[in-house]
Amino acid sequence: MRLRLVVVAAFLALTAVPAYFAYTTGVLPGPAQASAESSTAAQGVAHRIGRLAWPAEPLGLTATDTTVLWEQRDPSPSVAGLWSYDVRTQRTVRVLGRSATGKSAGFPSASGDVIAWSAWAGRRGAGQPQIQAYDVASTRRWTVAPAGSDPTVAGESVIWVEPGGADGSDLIRGCNSLTDEKYSITADGRVRAIAARGTWAVWIAGRGKAGAVWAGSYANADRHKLAAAGTAVAIDRDRILWAAPVGRHSTAVVSWDRRSSRSKVLCRVVGTVSSLALSRRYAAWVTTREATGSQVCVYDFGGGKVSTISAGDSRQASPVIVAGSVYWADDRSGQWELYARSLRP
Repeated sequence: MRLRLVVVAAFLALTAVPAYFAYTTGVLPGPAQASAESSTAAQGVAHRIGRLAWPAEPLGLTATDTTVLWEQRDPSPSVAGLWSYDVRTQRTVRVLGRSATGKSAGFPSASGDVIAWSAWAGRRGAGQPQIQAYDVASTRRWTVAPAGSDPTVAGESVIWVEPGGADGSDLIRGCNSLTDEKYSITADGRVRAIAARGTWAVWIAGRGKAGAVWAGSYANADRHKLAAAGTAVAIDRDRILWAAPVGRHSTAVVSWDRRSSRSKVLCRVVGTVSSLALSRRYAAWVTTREATGSQVCVYDFGGGKVSTISAGDSRQASPVIVAGSVYWADDRSGQWELYARSLRP
């Protein structure tokens, strides 16, 4: 209880930081580190792992500490379903077939042994999709909620979004898979992005075109507004990251450290930032610009540098960081494929 009060107090203390007020009003200090345009290339050489059976628009990757997971959409029953790539054994296997996953909506989320996704019980697009989960270790598969979207796995809990709050706002719901304890937070508008870790979630929600960045405990329904606008969020044990537009053509990536209760602008990049991913040493995201399209970038917390992970004219999407490497989807061959690149010196 004392730890929870300390964390809540730290969030509230954040509002007293001058740099935070400057950020929420759109007046950002200069970046503390190098911008993406002046940074060096990331370590390693990009290599292809395998083909992704995806439509023209990318679906998405998720990851645990040792595996990369994704959904395959293909007419063939032997291809469709939930697949994984084990970075230790370098083996790609199908975890669940289409008959078990259903007609999914969006893309899965995973943590530890638990994978969660949303799927229609019947025809794709008919009614509300359900929230489904699967435990790889026990092979238990269950329906977490009869309706919802955007599931994310946080430790023992599965978190998802439901429409229909009293004022039209979405609800962020949660359920502990071991104790069946239920959680709920009103999101103050429509949720556009969400991430969770432990007993905390961070999300973007709003009623118009823009959405504010919020964070809070879904265990006790506390919530705190971190920034007036954002395009992507991520969270780990020690940090919360968000990306927010600065003017019309650039984005700031901001980190709030839970231990020091301080926020910092990590860098500014030209373009729009989406698909934030976070590990202890690295953060990854997609930067989209009219001149170069969508490219995966990586920030090194140790060196304070941003790197473009793989140059070229192809579209890049959905980065995840596993065991010191970044994995992403790339369509350089004319179809979506899984690529990887080591981030270690």
